[in-house]
Amino acid sequence: MELPTDLSLDDWTQYVCLKDFGYMLPIASPQRAMEVFRAEFDAAHKYGGIWVAVWHPFVSGRMSRADAIATLIEHMQAAGGVWFAPLEEIADHVRRVVSGGTWTPRVDRLPYWDRPVPGVLSGTGVLPG
Repeated sequence: MELPTDLSLDDWTQYVCLKDFGYMLPIASPQRAMEVFRAEFDAAHKYGGIWVAVWHPFVSGRMSRADAIATLIEHMQAAGGVWFAPLEEIADHVRRVVSGGTWTPRVDRLPYWDRPVPGVLSGTGVLPG
């Protein structure tokens, strides 16, 4: 069972700057980071999606960052109709609705194409033009 997340919902891309890892992005303020997280949540809430954030304790555990997370959670609670659950509980729910026939997940079959894509040179990834 895969529950999707995205780098836009990972605190690492907002706060981590590690010269030793060659990761030298500017560190965002907690307000800027929460702006990104909140926009993603608001869209997921509006369209009925799942919102899975990744918050590393050693990254988001700073007082100002934790305070911003608390404010975001209050926003989520105020939105109403939001289910807060551990990933294991969500995965169990998905398994139940699939086995019960009340929901069918999209299945992506690979490869997407059964023959070369027209206009693409085989093996080069270059479009003629």
